[in-house]
Amino acid sequence: MGPEERRIMALSWDDLVAGLQTRKLTAAKVLEAHIAKALDISEQSNPVTDFIPLAHEWAKELDDLEEVKGPLHGVPFCLKEELDVVGMDSTLGFAKRLYKPATESAVIVKVLQDLGAVPFCKTNLPQTLFSYGGDNPIFGNTTNGRNNKLGPGGSSSGTAALIAAGGAHFGTGSDIGGSLRIPAHFNGVASLKPTPGRLSLKGGAAPIDVVIGIRPTLGIIASTPVILTFVMEKMLEHGHQLKYDHLVLPIPWNTPALESKKNLRIGYFTSIPFLPTIGDSGDMVLKAKKSLESLGHTLVPYEMPDLYSFMSINGDIMLSGSLKLLKKSLEHEQIADSIKTIVKAAYMPKWLMRMIGMIFRSKVISSLHSKRMAVNFDRGINSVNDFYEATGKLNTITKKVVTEWQKLELDCLISNVYHVPAPPSNSPPISPSPYVIVWNLLEFPAGVVPMGTESGKKIDEFDDEGDWALKSAKEDVKKSIGAPIGVQVVGLPYQDEMTLRIMKELWCANPHPISS
Repeated sequence: MGPEERRIMALSWDDLVAGLQTRKLTAAKVLEAHIAKALDISEQSNPVTDFIPLAHEWAKELDDLEEVKGPLHGVPFCLKEELDVVGMDSTLGFAKRLYKPATESAVIVKVLQDLGAVPFCKTNLPQTLFSYGGDNPIFGNTTNGRNNKLGPGGSSSGTAALIAAGGAHFGTGSDIGGSLRIPAHFNGVASLKPTPGRLSLKGGAAPIDVVIGIRPTLGIIASTPVILTFVMEKMLEHGHQLKYDHLVLPIPWNTPALESKKNLRIGYFTSIPFLPTIGDSGDMVLKAKKSLESLGHTLVPYEMPDLYSFMSINGDIMLSGSLKLLKKSLEHEQIADSIKTIVKAAYMPKWLMRMIGMIFRSKVISSLHSKRMAVNFDRGINSVNDFYEATGKLNTITKKVVTEWQKLELDCLISNVYHVPAPPSNSPPISPSPYVIVWNLLEFPAGVVPMGTESGKKIDEFDDEGDWALKSAKEDVKKSIGAPIGVQVVGLPYQDEMTLRIMKELWCANPHPISS
């Protein structure tokens, strides 16, 4: 990077936007600076899969305009590799998807371009998207944007890592089980999983055609909640998406909810028995609680329903026919390390799955005892009756969550994102995060705010219950000292703006909680 590129990349968001709006900065120069920075970062954490060839042409077109195109005029952004860009592949880490360039860009890309933004690179993801890792056989492995010895979180791995390392102010991601929120938590950036339907899915590739019972969502990852809110507002305030997708929800941007000064009732919890927090993660929720109370909000304890039962149902629904479709999609493909456990499960006979589950539940082999791991086995729906039974159980849990929410008269809720900060990049998977997945099934909007870092002072006092999964996680946290810790903010469906309001308030009360 040259001096000019370094100067541009050192600009704050406000100064960058102002420079582009006043034409003191050109879109072409800003683009060149972002590409140079991304190349430097790629040598450390490998977040970028491709640079977008047409980006230079788009930047020049913006510079040739007499007036700025929109509020994001000339601002470069990155996008998760799954999103279509005209003339480029969207592989999801599958070789069979190579050399099949998109004929048009995804709706979310078109909307951001209409606002003046410039898509400049695609970012890495785990093969199939079903992983908190960041590797695939085509583009290799992505590591954490702040510490390349740690994992990046998935599946929006590359976007979060690039933003954390200072390569972009914002980018796109997606979420079906925490894929926007886990990477934000691991990398110390902000993200929002909106209410399903608020952002168009049109033009987003998927590894399988459908996951029954859970709707995926696209969303934004940004370096701060302030930038995240600005981008979301500009995308939603004038119904831009309806120009390209008539199926997107025609819900106008709710400025009064975002700007309201009304004191709110906010629930909180710091841990759950299924996957208890280790180290400082629970304390970060209490830190957020204290900040919100100082702003006049009322914080009340919230008790989640039985998440052992919930994770069982989640497994049933997520794997309802999905493993069979996943096997088909992976035929003749090299398998990424981060999904080998899932792939083995896909080919494993049911009797063997049950036996492994029994071994984990029992204490006959004490070193393998883990009731948490046992929940991951013998899952999947095999008949219509099974599906109805799982749906009925999910409805029961949904009612419990909503009933408790209404009883406490809550406006929103704060919690952990995961039970630990980013683990080492080669750490084996233990369990999906019930802290985040529950809100996918219930279709509540949820975002992540960076809140601090792991000190390592409380790790030794954690009771691992003799559970293999907890013992492994405890050892991993000892290698994660200094890693970012985020707090999750959850709102009611279609109250995305209120969710963003609380995220912004937490950020403004605790600015720059993570040193670079």
